[in-house]
Amino acid sequence: MAFGFRSSDVSGFKFLLFMAIIYGLMSMLAYSILHMKFIKPLEIDAPLDRFSEARAFEHIRVLSKEIDGRQEGRPGLREAARYIKGELESIKERGGPNIRIEIEETVVNGSFQMNFLGHSIALGYRNHTNIIMRIGSADSKDTDPSVLLNGHFDSPLGSPGAGDCGSCVASMLEVARLIVDSGWVPPRPAIFLFNGAEELFMLGAHGFMKTHKWRHTIGASINVEASGTGGPDLVCQSGPGSWPSNVYAQSAMYPMAHSAAQDVFPVIPGDTDYRIFSQDYGDIPGLDIIFLLGGYFYHTSYDTMERILPGSIQARGDNLFSLLKAFTNSSKLQSSHERESGQAAVNKYKDEGAIFFDYLSWFMIYYSRRVALLLHSIPIAIFVAMPIFLHLMNCRSKSWFLTSLDFMKGLLFHATGILLAVIFPVIFSILRLLFTTQTMNWFAHPYLAFMMFIPCSLVGMLIPRIVWMCFPLSQDISVLKTSKEELSDEARFWGAFGFYAVVTVAYVVAGLSGGFLSFLVCAFMLPAWLFFCLSVKYYGRQSLRSTVFYLIPLIPCLAYSVYFGGFVLQFLIEKMGMMGAVPHPYGYFVPDIIVAALIGFVAGWCVGPVIPICGHWLARSYVLQFLLHLTVLTLALSSQFFPYSTAAPKRVVFQHTFHTAVEELFYSQIGRMQTRL
Repeated sequence: MAFGFRSSDVSGFKFLLFMAIIYGLMSMLAYSILHMKFIKPLEIDAPLDRFSEARAFEHIRVLSKEIDGRQEGRPGLREAARYIKGELESIKERGGPNIRIEIEETVVNGSFQMNFLGHSIALGYRNHTNIIMRIGSADSKDTDPSVLLNGHFDSPLGSPGAGDCGSCVASMLEVARLIVDSGWVPPRPAIFLFNGAEELFMLGAHGFMKTHKWRHTIGASINVEASGTGGPDLVCQSGPGSWPSNVYAQSAMYPMAHSAAQDVFPVIPGDTDYRIFSQDYGDIPGLDIIFLLGGYFYHTSYDTMERILPGSIQARGDNLFSLLKAFTNSSKLQSSHERESGQAAVNKYKDEGAIFFDYLSWFMIYYSRRVALLLHSIPIAIFVAMPIFLHLMNCRSKSWFLTSLDFMKGLLFHATGILLAVIFPVIFSILRLLFTTQTMNWFAHPYLAFMMFIPCSLVGMLIPRIVWMCFPLSQDISVLKTSKEELSDEARFWGAFGFYAVVTVAYVVAGLSGGFLSFLVCAFMLPAWLFFCLSVKYYGRQSLRSTVFYLIPLIPCLAYSVYFGGFVLQFLIEKMGMMGAVPHPYGYFVPDIIVAALIGFVAGWCVGPVIPICGHWLARSYVLQFLLHLTVLTLALSSQFFPYSTAAPKRVVFQHTFHTAVEELFYSQIGRMQTRL
């Protein structure tokens, strides 16, 4: 023993350092993927048969810098329409005799009613401009099923709109050019809709779907949007049916899609043109693809081309071109009349949702809802059957029921650890705010949030491990002739496995699509347990080597958890700037509590599978004290940082209320009528 440390404490710190290195490397990998470091953008002199981000950037430069404002009612919107039409005419001139290109500029008028955020809104509009381009083979007919690629060229008030949605328009223009210059002739027509009124409750898309002659030919739609300035071009919505996501899984060059996004998108206070095409007025199978990172600049004057993450548009363009090829070649592409005539088959197909997710943008995993019902039920079946299996294999006389009780204890202890992983960061966030006058210090520096809340989250996860020793096992050790350590490891592991199995089944029962997250954990925990059991025979239960053997098979699963969790946390932190002021005194605590709770949950999810076996080395008094001291230190240091910067500006919203003489007369007459009544 040196400096008061026992050898077990030293081993605990060694393992903590090892864990920090492993998770640090996985975090670096996730960061590089989320910020598109793995993609090399092509220059402006790239071959004409390749999508070039640099060529797309030239369009963004014109739309966001040379044109002054693309808002409805400003001359810039009309100028943007002229620019887009001019570029399309230039592309048409280069088309050969085997391709048919039609360009239209339409002015749409109409009215409709929609339900937005629980409120019924009636909208009336007129004189909104759409630019449409249709590319097909020379012998294509106007009634042929087609694929719609949509993006809007208007921008929000006060914003240059480089990301939202100059990047969308630029990508579409470059894809249109690529079709012509590469010599590829779409077997079915591709329609490019540049709509001029998305920011005003999707008026341009509605006008197209209600009035244009090609609207009934559309068999699939791809809506490109931006809620930021780059990063993963995520498929946030897919449907009706599983066909669009299946096409995406098979064709995307850089797959970025999570079916879990469809579980949360309906509760997000926002909407896209996808709603018009695929839900309200078209029932068209489609994809909603959105830039999600860079939310600091979303709908602000900072949404300039310099803020767009390099590589993002390259990935988007390559994906869009591959998707157009796949959709136009698909035998399932049908016009609205063909879909209506085969409505029974369509309904059967629509009811079958799909589970899909990309693994670090390397490849896609896709399976149908029917397969998910079977696949996601396997972990809970294993959990229930394992006590009986152990009884038969180890001849544990009359102990299978007691084994089940121990497994249930393990499940409850693991669930408690995940809960404490959320509660501890929340408590520390409140304590910090009681001693400081500044909230959201992490806003411009997201790494501060991780440094503040992850160590105390680990402490919360490890507390049940310490308390475990105070609860006796249900099984009789003397009868079973098995060590207490072995039975404890067994109960903790299968309890944690059971927790994730229960979560997986809960997703299935709720009809949600995010069950793959917990199923993935279950799938990798089984080989990890097998490796651990084999290593124990050679190195012993108290060896660090055995613990490492348990950890190694989990690394692919943990890497995905870090990637997915890091993306969710970065997205949330950026969007917290749009939350707005919450009334005091409790509103002062709300942003920090939300971020602390989510970081705690993500930390619990990323580290939770490791705790049942590896927690033996971390649940040491000196390790816990170190984590608590680290938390207090980072909380103190974070108070020295200012929440905002030029790269993460504070949002200030001014609201003006106008009262006219007519309104005053109207309200006075209403008041007199109420008085008489």
